[in-house]
Amino acid sequence: MRSLILTVLGFSFCSAQSLPPTPILVGAGFSSPFPILVAPGQLLTLFVQPPAGYDATEPMPTISAVFWNGSDEAMPVLNVQQANTGCVIPGNLAACPNLLAVTVQVPFDAPINPAAGSNVVVRPSGIAVFVSGEKSFYFGAQALADHVHIVTGCDALFNAAPIEQTDGMPCAPIITHSDGSSVSALIPAVAGEELVAYATGLGQTTPALTTGQPAATSSPTVTTFNLDFDYRANALATNPGAVGATVASPLYAGTTKGYIGLYQINFIVPPPPHGLEPCVDFAVNPDLATGGNVIRSNLTVSVGSIFSFDGAGICVQPSA
Repeated sequence: MRSLILTVLGFSFCSAQSLPPTPILVGAGFSSPFPILVAPGQLLTLFVQPPAGYDATEPMPTISAVFWNGSDEAMPVLNVQQANTGCVIPGNLAACPNLLAVTVQVPFDAPINPAAGSNVVVRPSGIAVFVSGEKSFYFGAQALADHVHIVTGCDALFNAAPIEQTDGMPCAPIITHSDGSSVSALIPAVAGEELVAYATGLGQTTPALTTGQPAATSSPTVTTFNLDFDYRANALATNPGAVGATVASPLYAGTTKGYIGLYQINFIVPPPPHGLEPCVDFAVNPDLATGGNVIRSNLTVSVGSIFSFDGAGICVQPSA
């Protein structure tokens, strides 16, 4: 049985094979990508190299996935599509492997880590996939109460984004105005406005959700989340409250009715500081799109708990 190697979005991947005669760089970073950190109910994209003989021009093979926690529990497969490896192989060496992006949902009863910041797993867990009946190795997985990720236009989570996307920033976060239009340099947010950020990995809700089923109601999360607002150009995400900064509470953090594994965080845009510079509108200034020293966002909104955090840069209209 041919083994497969999986990885979550954001890490490198390679096929299981004999060692080459010369070194091949397959990834880089500051830590091992395993075990995979997940949250109960989280949407997760696995990148799978199919067994030998797979033809990318043929119909998709039959694919299923399991979460092992003493026994295999089926994970709903929500989407399967061809994945771009982004690899570059010079000369006459073998071609880049065909990969499949398989989006699944982590079971809501996945055992969570009992302590924030602890490396102790409740019990060993793992994820495996079947491609046309061939089963992969299990990859280690560790579930936290939450593993926040704000959805972006680059995510391979959906066949199509659940709400409108517009250009403006690379991998623009899916954060919208009340009418559903995307916050952008062309249509920036204004102070006092309520915005909606879409996310995955916010964990269980009250009432509890069922794995693989769309949310029937708008249910708040069990975990309490805080917000941090950073009015600096192109700022990175920060863990709300980690450095003693003032935090805010969202108006709502919970399920998005009618969707599987999709959450939303509703919040009010705080007043911007005096002298805030506006974002660059690339539709008006297309020549600046490739520049590095331009204002792509002037407010970074971060959301997090004691277990995880994520953030997104958006554009806010400066005060008059």
